[in-house]
Amino acid sequence: MGSACLGGPVPFEDVKAGLAALVPPERDARGENNDEILSTLPSKVADYSKLYCYKRFWLPEVYVTVAAALEQRFQPRPDDVIVASFPKCGTTWVMALLVAIMMRRACPPGAADHPLRRLNPHECVPFREVLFADGEEAVPDALPSPRLAYTHMPLVFLPRAAARGNVQGRVRVQHNNKNSGL
Repeated sequence: MGSACLGGPVPFEDVKAGLAALVPPERDARGENNDEILSTLPSKVADYSKLYCYKRFWLPEVYVTVAAALEQRFQPRPDDVIVASFPKCGTTWVMALLVAIMMRRACPPGAADHPLRRLNPHECVPFREVLFADGEEAVPDALPSPRLAYTHMPLVFLPRAAARGNVQGRVRVQHNNKNSGL
């Protein structure tokens, strides 16, 4: 069931199936040059998984390849709003607030079909890492502006335009890391 609300960011869950059919799949983030990238990075085994040091951050293999793809191929728009946070640091709460704020003119909070009344905030906002890992990175490109997205990657992994703030909104969620789930 889609929303009758018009304007603002489009709830991703409402449109992703239709968009995926229209947009050809991109290269899988685990593409041909990943062995080349990984072979040049320092690595270590920690807690039964192999980690690689990519741009001063220790990441599992899949996140290294996703980070490289995100950095190279994500094209931010000037009116994008990007939430960048460490996991378990308030991402869902911030996304719910942003969806409510960005959609309030088109869909009043009391509306029965408001996206947050029927969807989890994670269903309203695309998670960049999953899209890149699944080869669906072009799907959000078909979304109308303004787009809302979130990532758990450090800001240095976003394209320079987004990391420098050349987008309408860049939300960096920070907590004292003693409060967050590590």
